[in-house]
Amino acid sequence: MDFNVNLRSTDGSRVDTTKPNETEQKELVIVEWRDIISTSGWEQEPTCPTFFNVGWLVREDKDVIVLATTKDLDDFTGESSDPPPVYYGFHSFPRGAVVSVRPVSS
Repeated sequence: MDFNVNLRSTDGSRVDTTKPNETEQKELVIVEWRDIISTSGWEQEPTCPTFFNVGWLVREDKDVIVLATTKDLDDFTGESSDPPPVYYGFHSFPRGAVVSVRPVSS
């Protein structure tokens, strides 16, 4: 499956625009992952569904892959101790459930 994401905001700028600064910029990726499914009756053997999430790759190690679904370029709450951008809306995937991690092509 091939993805070409060209998201635009209301002013026509790209939604995933990054501004260079002293903090590390996270990569925008697509995570393909498989989930469990169970049945409670006489159904035939089910197959595990596959899902896709898009977000900024926050962390990846041997056990987990963590994505952020929101990137605040200005730290609008002013609560972060880190300089902008600030990432929110985290999803943590067990490594064993992940089929692939691919960069979003622009």
